[in-house]
Amino acid sequence: MLKEYELNAEDERIIDELDNLCGVVQNKEVLKNMIIYKKLKNKGEVDFGNFNIIVRDDSSYNLLDGLLKVAGKIFYKYNIIPNDRICYLDKLVNNRNDSPFEKIAVVEDGIIVINDRKLRINYIDNLEAIERIMKIYNDKVFVFEDTNWCEGETDAELGFLASWRMTIEKISLEDKIMYCRNTFDKNNLKYKRQDIKEFSDQPFWKIKNQVMQLIIECKSKDIKMVSNDMLKKKSGKMNSNVSKRKKFRKEKQKTTAKEELDKLIGLNGIKEEVQKILNYVKLNKERGKMPTLHMCFNGNPGTGKTSVARVIGKLFDEENILPGNGEFVEIHGRDLVAKYVGWTAQKVHDTVEKAIGGVLFIDEAYSLVSSTRGSFEDEAIATLIKEMEDHREEICIILAGYTNEMKELIKLNPGFESRIQFTIDFPDYSVNELMQIFMGLCKKEKYKLASNCEEVLLKNFEKARMQEDFGNGRYVRNVFEKTKFEQSTRIANTDSKNINTITSKDIVSALESMNVGHGKKKRLIGF
Repeated sequence: MLKEYELNAEDERIIDELDNLCGVVQNKEVLKNMIIYKKLKNKGEVDFGNFNIIVRDDSSYNLLDGLLKVAGKIFYKYNIIPNDRICYLDKLVNNRNDSPFEKIAVVEDGIIVINDRKLRINYIDNLEAIERIMKIYNDKVFVFEDTNWCEGETDAELGFLASWRMTIEKISLEDKIMYCRNTFDKNNLKYKRQDIKEFSDQPFWKIKNQVMQLIIECKSKDIKMVSNDMLKKKSGKMNSNVSKRKKFRKEKQKTTAKEELDKLIGLNGIKEEVQKILNYVKLNKERGKMPTLHMCFNGNPGTGKTSVARVIGKLFDEENILPGNGEFVEIHGRDLVAKYVGWTAQKVHDTVEKAIGGVLFIDEAYSLVSSTRGSFEDEAIATLIKEMEDHREEICIILAGYTNEMKELIKLNPGFESRIQFTIDFPDYSVNELMQIFMGLCKKEKYKLASNCEEVLLKNFEKARMQEDFGNGRYVRNVFEKTKFEQSTRIANTDSKNINTITSKDIVSALESMNVGHGKKKRLIGF
């Protein structure tokens, strides 16, 4: 296309406003062509046609107004009309005996909208009057809204009077989702995309009213995020029994996040660090300078990284640091990588969306390191870094894994370093702490240990800690599960009545079945 006929940035900006409206986005090309037509006409390249439009309106909602407001800006900019005001002719007609077209004489607005059903007009009988009025007022754009049940009838009668055709389609689910998101975005309210999709599956007139009420509720209560429960309650989709069960569970779970953190075995240094982080975040939020919440957890498996991450989510919820309800999403690093080109970025985005308002815990995040430049892993990392920045006040993303591997990940991707605010190193559990974990599991499931069991376990834990890739708490849980299995076999074979007692024989049998002690030993510096 010749440069003189190309649209400028302002034209594109105005026309792109249709992207935010329901049922009309397909008319962007029509408006662009009308601009080019005006430029051609100014240069004398064309001498036919006019700017009048027939709009086929298939929607049951008043979507025409939004379309014409955007079109009016274009028409006014290019001096097609003296102003961008819109007159709906039926509003000027008092009764059926009035001549609607004679009323145009008192109309100063630039766009005249004529709807045959609202005005009860027979175009054939009024055709001469229409033609006469359009010739007299050629500085106006006449829009014929076609809402006839018989598609094309209006065009057949008035096609020679209007050179342009536009359409308004029925509001789709995608349109309703777009409306909700745009309205919430405009009012600086956060939400989850999957929640909006479920909420939008209802009539549009209901959605408009409910969205308005939700905005009022959030503004009056200083709520920053529209939760799934709020959307369900407003739309009437919340199951009352489910709601009662949630309320009951919440009342039953009276333990605070701080109490849960204190109950974790060992991790004294970690607990102090978490409290310092909480104090820092709370103080900065009060000062109006919300810090980035993203973290890196370094340490061997089973050292409590996941448990601490869960507690952090609850802490941030209780202290109103994050806008959600303590959501916790746990994934493996490889879960962010898709199988096909172009899918990875969307997969990362969707995963982050699920955790908005809470914590996204990415275990073994170092698995995203790839030796191939431009790989799917690189795409996942680049997208994740962007998401960490875009949602820095809405989510806490925690990268976790082995210490050395995690340091390598951060080193190879400097974008992480500038976005990760806190790094916590998780040490291995001591022998006594491992024993406490085992005893805690027994207490939880109401098992009793025979007098000689503790000595067997302590010796085993001391030996197991020397193995490379020792599983810490995870290892203890495996021993416990195997012990229960061996204990049940012994009870069945001996017909013992002490079904809640664990003996040293059960533990020894469990350890033998696990083949403990044949792993590769850790390398000790200086030995």
